[in-house]
Order: sequence, then structure tokens, then C-alpha cells
Amino acid sequence: MSLMPMKLMILEDQVILRKLISRQTGFFSRHPTQIDEFSDPAEALRSAAEASYDLIITDIGMPGMSGIDFIKNLSAIGCQASLLIISGYDKRTLHTIADMARRQGIRSVHFLCKPYSIDQFLLRLNEVFCDIEQKVNPRALDLQQLWQDCISQPLELAFQPVFSAPGRQLCGMQLVAMQLPEGPLSLDAELYRQLARNPQLPALILETVMERLAELLSELPLALRQNCRFSLYLDATCLAQDNLFDRYYNTVRQNQLSADQIGFLLADGLDASCSPVCYENIAKLKYFGFPLLADQLGEGGLTVSNLLKLPLDGLRLSVNTWRKLNMQPADIAALLQCAGLTSQQLTLAGVDTEEDLGLLADLTSHAVCGNHISGQVRSSELLSYLQQQTGVEID
Repeated sequence: MSLMPMKLMILEDQVILRKLISRQTGFFSRHPTQIDEFSDPAEALRSAAEASYDLIITDIGMPGMSGIDFIKNLSAIGCQASLLIISGYDKRTLHTIADMARRQGIRSVHFLCKPYSIDQFLLRLNEVFCDIEQKVNPRALDLQQLWQDCISQPLELAFQPVFSAPGRQLCGMQLVAMQLPEGPLSLDAELYRQLARNPQLPALILETVMERLAELLSELPLALRQNCRFSLYLDATCLAQDNLFDRYYNTVRQNQLSADQIGFLLADGLDASCSPVCYENIAKLKYFGFPLLADQLGEGGLTVSNLLKLPLDGLRLSVNTWRKLNMQPADIAALLQCAGLTSQQLTLAGVDTEEDLGLLADLTSHAVCGNHISGQVRSSELLSYLQQQTGVEID
């Protein structure tokens, strides 16, 4: 990180609370900070338009302009700051506001309910700093070069293992990145947003990745892969392509694989604005036998109402979302029942710290994945890794 101080804004109309948040932020920050304080949302918005802030901490209930309108206006002026909402509203309302902010284009959004403890404040502040530290100002992808890199050589892929709990048996591998000449490229929502500049490219890239994945699986002995589902990311842009799963089904058949070996992590919900082709492809996916999984409920475009409509075979819930919503095991059980799923079909994702792992103590029969569980496994390491995890000896 640069030695230049981080530029922070605090918007809170109650002067005592504003000063308290400012002192706490400056004291607990792990970086030098320059903090601007505001009580008037309109004045704060003018400053945000003129200066580049790393973090904006805002209340919601304020005179003159609500925090909701303030956030919408931040997005309208192209503000790239991380956002921490501190408010007396309940967690579900704040979660809805945070989702609104993300849909408006603010990528890093966290919230904290008043009253809060010092430990809770420190936890949220560290989450925000982690986002800022990991944030790379990505160069715009050269889409033509990316396509050439994908088709010019066999792709090196990277996977994140998924383990069943509490036995910690390997039960899945999520495809998370591909290795290009200039370095790894994450196969995630941000990549597909950039690919969408060319409406045909998301499906072409995914199809190329799918073909490489099928080749890799066909080279593995059945004993190593039969109890391990591989999964990859899918979004609405890809679903809008004609005959998508007809082509994927032909790919798995040509490689003598079963369709249930490869699942698709759907990041987007489907609504009236989606093309009819999206619904057709969901039906085709199920017809051919591919598993459909909900990816990161509460972090992307999926909502509980989507769970009632989609024929899901699994659900991923991030530990971060679970913590924000203060969910209890009974809440998770009710969510799974709502989606017609069992605890065996739940994966707790983003288990990146020992503290995250401690939250899972009261849950059973679920799966877990994250940096604290295991690092990434490249395709060149896949055979030896599966042998190590399964204990199966291959002649």
C-alpha cells in the first residue's frame, strides 16, 4: 500500500456521534488517514464530486437528504469509494440498502447497526480495509487479445476445493481462474461485466473454459472424480445465448462424461427483464442433467424470491452475508426449506479466517470453502491433489 494517507469521509448529522466515529476510525485504522467530517449530505456530496475518497462512512436518517438518496447520488457522480453504512435501522433493512448500493455500482459496501460495540466496529473497519487493499484499478481488458489467449493454447485453470463438514471430505472443486500469459484472470462477476462489452464474448469464453474443463476431467480416472462435483460461474449474459446447454451437453458426451459431474453457479436472478432464452436455457440445463447452484446468495443478484422460482440443486452462502444478517442455524434451515434444499446442499463460502471457521460450529452436514480451508489448485496439479485427498492409488 502507498504511504499516502487514505482519504475518508464521515457523514453524520449528530455532532457527538460524528466525532466519536472519527476518533474511532483514526485510532483503529491500519493506515494513515485524512478524515473529512460533514453533517450536511449536500455539502458532503459536493466534496465527493471534487475529491477522491477511499472510504465514505454515512448515516441513513438525516435531514435534508436521506442517506439512501445520498448513496444514489454518489453512484451518479461515479464515486469509487468503499462505503460503510452506520445506522439505527435493522439489519434486514440495511442489507437491502447495501444491495441497492451494489446495484448502483458501488462495489465495496458494508454496514453496522447502532448501537454497536468497539469489536463490531473494528471488524467492519477491517473488512473495508481488506476491500480497499485488494482493490486493483483493473486495466480495461483487451477483449480481442483475451480471446486469442484463450484459443491459442490449452488453458491452465485454477480451482478452489470444497469440503464436506464436519468430516472434511473433498466433495467439490470450483473453477475460479484461468492462467493467461500476463497472469491469472479470475472467472467471476467482474470479468463477465467487462466481457459484456461484446455480447457474444461471455458465452464464447465460457464455452472455451467448459471444453478445457471437460478435457481435464476426461483425463482423470473415474475413481478420482466420481464423488467430486466441479462447478463454474454462469451469469444472465451467458444464459441469453441460444442453444448454450445443447453445446455443453455435446461437449461432455464427446468426452464420455456425465452431465451431473459439472455444475453451474448462477449469480443472477431471473426477472421480467430477462430474455426468454434465459428461461429456455435453465430448462435445458435441467433437462440435460447439469446441476444448478445459487452462487453467493445475498452478495449478487439472487434473492430469496429467486430461490422459489429456480430449480436449484445447491446454495452457496458467504460467511460475510451470514454475519451481516446475524443468521442463526434455524434461519439457515428455514432458508433451505424455502428453496426445497437440505443442509447437505448448502456450502458456506468465504471461510477465510479462524474466526469464520468458528461461526460454523453449530452447523452440520454442510460444505465449506475459502482461503482458510485450502489454497487454489492448478489444473497441472489436479491429478496429484485428488490422489492425495481421496487416497486412491492410480497405477
